[in-house]
Amino acid sequence: MMNPLRYVKALLGFGDVEAFWQARHEILKEPGKHRYAHILCKVIRKHYGAGIPVLPDINRFITPHGFYGIFISQRAKIGEGCTIFQQVTIGSNELQFGGAPTIGNNCLIGAGAKIIGNVHIGNNVRIGANAIVVDDVPDNCTVVMNKPRVIVRHTD
Repeated sequence: MMNPLRYVKALLGFGDVEAFWQARHEILKEPGKHRYAHILCKVIRKHYGAGIPVLPDINRFITPHGFYGIFISQRAKIGEGCTIFQQVTIGSNELQFGGAPTIGNNCLIGAGAKIIGNVHIGNNVRIGANAIVVDDVPDNCTVVMNKPRVIVRHTD
């Protein structure tokens, strides 16, 4: 049962991450009928600089550093048991690929990672910090960025 004070704190931006998840759970009990869904999204945007839709296709996920800078597309799907670090983008790319990402169960997405377009991330996938993912990733894989390389050398 939701603590009413925690619910109000979440809606006013004074609650913690757990208060957000509890308020979100209450809102999703009656999808489309709850007048506070947009308020909760606005509070998260203002308080954390994050965009996390209140939709049933986005399961609860662990956020070790809070919601800071996390952006999730309205059409994305996130499985159960995922961990998402700060500054992660899970977004659609209407211009090139169309669609939005589908994230499997028990995935870990490192700080600053970007998952863009109609890609499918399998179960138990680990995506390293600052990785950019635009292709499908099969189950039980780890994705990291390549070593930085010089593409232009300036001479003085």
